[in-house]
Amino acid sequence: MINPMNLYNEIVRGIFSRFPEGVTRNMQMMQQRTANAANASRAVAARNAPANNTQPAAEGIGAVPFSAIMEYFNGGGDATPLMRQAIEAEIELAAARHDIDPNLVRAVIRAESNYRHDAVSHAGAMGLMQLMPNTAASLGVTNPFDIRQNINGGTEYLRRMLDMFDQDVDLALAAYNAGQGAVRRHGGIPPFAETQAHVPRVRQFFEEYTLQQYQRAAEDSRFA
Repeated sequence: MINPMNLYNEIVRGIFSRFPEGVTRNMQMMQQRTANAANASRAVAARNAPANNTQPAAEGIGAVPFSAIMEYFNGGGDATPLMRQAIEAEIELAAARHDIDPNLVRAVIRAESNYRHDAVSHAGAMGLMQLMPNTAASLGVTNPFDIRQNINGGTEYLRRMLDMFDQDVDLALAAYNAGQGAVRRHGGIPPFAETQAHVPRVRQFFEEYTLQQYQRAAEDSRFA
């Protein structure tokens, strides 16, 4: 019997068809997730949705139909509009849970994986927020390719780095990329080409998302 926590990983590896009973188990798991997450994610979606939006709000990954998840995985990891909406809801939930600006989480995801759930770096970092195996284990993430686990774990880790470096965003981002030890040894952003490029890249995306948020708020206020 398939372990539900490993179901996403099985799909990613292309061997889901070997376990036909997994379809039923997955549907049961998703229904339970929908019931558990509906209230919290509905509140998040309502708070961030434009007043004139008549489309149904996403309720996180738990509310996405199984067929849409399969389309996402079989499509090479590129987020369909429905899956992107669900991922955004998971970002909002994780950001609220760990008290982080969701735009910063979005910026990290974009810089780390460009929203690809199946991304694996040359160093072995996995998933949307590119969690290293040891980091994932320390965060209780049993399946780094599970979208909900990965986003929540990565956001929690980002929160830890912010707390460790006194809310200095640049140092927290450097530690997220190169490790907290490297930041401490070098007394700042390490002189690694990847990290030197990574920090301003995330900063740029963060500013873009924040500007877009203000622009949407301004547009909404015009029609309020």
